[in-house]
This record gives sequence, structure tokens and C-alpha cells, in this order.
Amino acid sequence: MTMEAPVQVKDMQYRVLASVTMFSLGILPAWAQTTTGDPTAPLDILKTARQKASNSALNASSIATGGNNAGIVFTILFAVVGIALAGISGVKLYKSSQDDNAREDAGRSLVGLVVGSGITILGVIIGVITTYMTGSGT
Repeated sequence: MTMEAPVQVKDMQYRVLASVTMFSLGILPAWAQTTTGDPTAPLDILKTARQKASNSALNASSIATGGNNAGIVFTILFAVVGIALAGISGVKLYKSSQDDNAREDAGRSLVGLVVGSGITILGVIIGVITTYMTGSGT
């Protein structure tokens, strides 16, 4: 036979937490009114924030420059991956054409060569158009 604690004792920790929370919330407004502060402090904070914002590099032109640089890096990585895929597929295609027993790899190597070449061409064309035709690379 188990004895359970009465409901009043069992939920005591929750009642204490609720009481402390309500007491704290009641004290905060009174405590805030008793503190003294400089009435011009919000204006000083605003002035400091405006100075930091004007000195910040977070503006439209720096964001556009950063976006262009990230785009150029992404395009270069895209072209390098395409060259690597085309190169590996070309080597595998060459090896499968030299070995009569490896004919099943020729189809996959040919598709890899075409896809890698396409990725490289797209990366180079997109890179040239974005960088030089729009004048952002000069």
C-alpha cells in the first residue's frame, strides 16, 4: 500500500515559484521608479548609434560589392568542379575504350564528360558575362 502526499504538499514547489514570480513582478515597477538617471541618456544612445551606423561598412554599395565577390568565387568554384568532372570522366572514358572488358563504364563516363563540360562552359560563360559585360570586373 502506497501513501501519496496530499495535493497541497505535492505541488508546493510550483506554488512557491509562482509566488516568487508574482512578487518580483510587483517590485520591478517600484524599483524602476526609484532609480535616478540622466534624462538625456536616450538621446546620447541615439547619437552614438547614428555615428556607428554612418561609420559602418554595412551599406548598399558594400553589400553589392560583397555579393559580386561571392558570385565570382561561386562561379570559379562551379567551373573548377566542371573541369574536374570532365577530366575524371574523360580519363575513365579513355580507359574504358582501351579495355574491352570495361564497356559498361563507357556510357556513364560519356555522360559525366558531357555534364562536366556543360558545367564548365556555363560557369565560364556566366562568369564572363557577369564580370566583364556588366563592367563589375574592370
